[in-house]
Amino acid sequence: MIIKQIFNNNIVSTVDDKNQELLILGRGIGFKFKVGDEIDEERIEKVFRLQDASIYEKFKSIVTEVPIEILQATDDIVTLARTQLNKTISDGIYVSLSDHIHFAVQRMEKGMITRNPLSWEVQHFYKAEYDVAREALTLLKERLDIDFPKDEICNIALHFINAEVNDSMNDVTHLMQLLQEIMNIIKYHFNVELDEDSVNYFRFITHLKYFCQRVITHSTHDDAEEYLYEVVRKNYPETFKCIGKIETFIHKNYQYDMTHSEQLYLTLHLERLMKTKREN
Repeated sequence: MIIKQIFNNNIVSTVDDKNQELLILGRGIGFKFKVGDEIDEERIEKVFRLQDASIYEKFKSIVTEVPIEILQATDDIVTLARTQLNKTISDGIYVSLSDHIHFAVQRMEKGMITRNPLSWEVQHFYKAEYDVAREALTLLKERLDIDFPKDEICNIALHFINAEVNDSMNDVTHLMQLLQEIMNIIKYHFNVELDEDSVNYFRFITHLKYFCQRVITHSTHDDAEEYLYEVVRKNYPETFKCIGKIETFIHKNYQYDMTHSEQLYLTLHLERLMKTKREN
């Protein structure tokens, strides 16, 4: 195999005999090599072969940001889910889950522990996904030596649910409508046009879907960390003001009252999206 592109010391790309691009992970696999060199096959630890071209491009965009240990663990978790769940898992989970784990590690380092307002529902209505996610959390503990909070089981399970193809439990029409309405509020509030093909947009939409599902099903379970809620409200006033507009709209049109957990959760992820937009 010939190196087509070098992302960093641990990640390169190549093509197979069908001219399909592959991402190759391995410690030092790109170190002191150049495009056109033979890949040292003894260094290969993981091979990513994604069928969807758009997802593959998004995945290539994040591999330089996410540590190799997280990418390896993500691949093992996806393999675990596909083996144990009797459902088709979209390749998009490689992007969303690796990015989520990376973000979760960063939050842990900063002491920002957030509660997931969907924990009760996921544990009771998506038991198979929850059980696999529990195994995934054990795997992450072994690989990264980090004690993630129990709520991360729910977070990982939601990535499985979101990636399941043809999930009939979701009202896709209403979900897509609400997503668009919320995104319009965000665009008008910040007076920006968001790049809908970007990785950062993909990240935010992934998290927003979970919230929209709760609004549509009127499923409320509040478990807010009030101290963290107040910290976020004071530190990100403009983003929190936008969340307030979303809250007013949802109350009026969907008869749904956002909990403090949901306001906290969305503020953190929206601030992340807008920070990247401002930096660019």
